[in-house]
Amino acid sequence: MKSRLFLAALAAALTTLVAPQAAAQSSSNEWQFAIAPYLWAAGMDGTMTIGEFEQDFDVPFSTIIDNLDFALMGHFDMRNDRWVLASDLIFVDVENSEDVTDGTVTAGMDMTLFEVTGGYRISPAVALLAGARWVDMGASLRFAGEIVDENADASKSWVDPLVGIHVFAPLSDRWWIGLRGDVGGFGVGSELTWQAYADIGYRVSHVVSILAGYHALDIDYEKSDSRQPIAVDLLVSGPQFGVVFTF
Repeated sequence: MKSRLFLAALAAALTTLVAPQAAAQSSSNEWQFAIAPYLWAAGMDGTMTIGEFEQDFDVPFSTIIDNLDFALMGHFDMRNDRWVLASDLIFVDVENSEDVTDGTVTAGMDMTLFEVTGGYRISPAVALLAGARWVDMGASLRFAGEIVDENADASKSWVDPLVGIHVFAPLSDRWWIGLRGDVGGFGVGSELTWQAYADIGYRVSHVVSILAGYHALDIDYEKSDSRQPIAVDLLVSGPQFGVVFTF
């Protein structure tokens, strides 16, 4: 069963998985805190299967945003000159319908993601990271036609452990670049998941900074131990923009 809307729904759930890093690096043992709203203008490419229904897809961000009903996301981190602790919470709910040959396809998706990572700075520019990402996904697909009326729905929750590295390089008192990569899953949740991004930031004031960059996330998840299993093999990638409030 083919449906671009079904895949757009999943893509929308993942468009804002990872928040920007905090704009400023702490220069003492005092803790520094940051809150960062952000947007990941990503498209999605891959395959999704619900039971016997399988869909290949290549969905641009413009299609995703047209099908997004509601999204809530936020990032928080705290750090000093050695330690970093960060968290992200995202909730997305999408549903839409499309007329196709001999019927109508209605696709729905709700997803909650919560990620916690901790890090230790081995130098002022390099931090080693470890943490976990919890994913709770519900998806539905219905084809209503003159002759056939078929439904597929499933829900899954899993936790992906992850390890990674973050590199921070100041260019001046106001400008910097950052690079981050991590890999996880290891068969505990996903078979394999990885993400990578690069950003450039500008410090507007001691409190406000802005970020722009490019971010990619890949998930390969497959479990067959339920009545209606979900299999996901997808790459989500695109530019990312954020505002960081530091205190």
